[in-house]
Amino acid sequence: MPITCILVIAVLVAIDAFIGFQASGRQYSETPATSTTKFRIACVLIAVVSGIPSWYAVLFDFLYFVSIANGVSTGNGSGENTLYTSKPDTVIACALIITLLLLLIPGHTATAYRRHTDAAWLNKHDPGPLHDAVAEYGIEPAPPDEMTYQGYRMVTQDASKELYGTSLGVAYHAAMSMNLGEAHYRGQLYGFPGSGLEHSGYDRRGISSGMLGEKILAGIIAAFNKNGNLNVIGFYSLYGLDRNGRRTNADIDCVLLGMDYEGRLHAWFVDAKYYKGGKDTKYICMGNSTIARISKSRHAFVTGPDGRVTLATSSNMLHQQSMWEPLLREHNIDAQWVICFVPGPEGTPDVSNLQWAADRHVRYNPDSPSGTSTEYQGIPVVSASRLVGIIHAMHLADTAYIPDDAIKLFKRYVKWPHGSRRH
Repeated sequence: MPITCILVIAVLVAIDAFIGFQASGRQYSETPATSTTKFRIACVLIAVVSGIPSWYAVLFDFLYFVSIANGVSTGNGSGENTLYTSKPDTVIACALIITLLLLLIPGHTATAYRRHTDAAWLNKHDPGPLHDAVAEYGIEPAPPDEMTYQGYRMVTQDASKELYGTSLGVAYHAAMSMNLGEAHYRGQLYGFPGSGLEHSGYDRRGISSGMLGEKILAGIIAAFNKNGNLNVIGFYSLYGLDRNGRRTNADIDCVLLGMDYEGRLHAWFVDAKYYKGGKDTKYICMGNSTIARISKSRHAFVTGPDGRVTLATSSNMLHQQSMWEPLLREHNIDAQWVICFVPGPEGTPDVSNLQWAADRHVRYNPDSPSGTSTEYQGIPVVSASRLVGIIHAMHLADTAYIPDDAIKLFKRYVKWPHGSRRH
């Protein structure tokens, strides 16, 4: 019997070793660190050692079974022998179940070790977000007599005015001069752009910029509704929701509602941004939930009104996306959540490939000099012209066909200023 137990344990050791070998397989490798012979041997040894609990369970249950087997036939005091077969069967069944469960430990441990090794390699070879920006956009080292951001050129203004003059301000001025009352009258605009920012927690400059951004967005949408058949209804300055569906002071700048010709409702939740910079400015990701400005022509970072190069991005839209999801699903509304940079007097900054409130993910890339590449995952950022293009591509039906129930749903969450008319 002891030989049997030893054989079983030997089989378990072999199984654990095989599990470790499989977990270290090249098909699972994400970095060179997990493709080496040294790593594969270590992974096998870790799996074997972590399998000790299953071996111990087999040995313990085996000894227990032997002790029961030795007393299978016992006198009952009346000269009769009684065979107890149910208890050994139960022990064997329990031993098998426990062993199978414990066999999961080696695989989990080996996989965790592989992930840890990959993460350590990526962390060691990751040059960081500053290097990403410098390498991709050609930011130049700063001369000794110039302002510097961590050793690289930094300027206070981009070159939009010098390069383009005032020719790029047409969209901005048209949006600012748009009569929003007409959109109200046509039933294509509800609420008052920027009116819900008083309790948003922003400072005075942030509130002023936010109000202007919402007004410009509303003007652009109203203009394309009037002359471009955009066919959406705009709801401006809405309440946020908590996880119980109750209203909060969290601000949603705008919801654009439309319906396609198949009767499907579509909503765009838009956070309008009126930020510094014209056509020569590009906004880039610079780490987790962080963005920065650069001047494309000057190959330099650009400071903001506060003198800083980087800006922290709020996770409000990410949070509200999850809070609104049950309500939108209940009403069968397809929703897209975007951040929209609106134009200024010198044009719209370049926001291509920009992600808001994004997490930075490092991947192994053998074609990169550092061996790594980076991607950001967050809320997509678009320009106002891009947003209009996205909506136009849906070929929406006239807003007159949008059901009243859908309109009332969003009107319910508009932050109507005190004394205003709720129409």
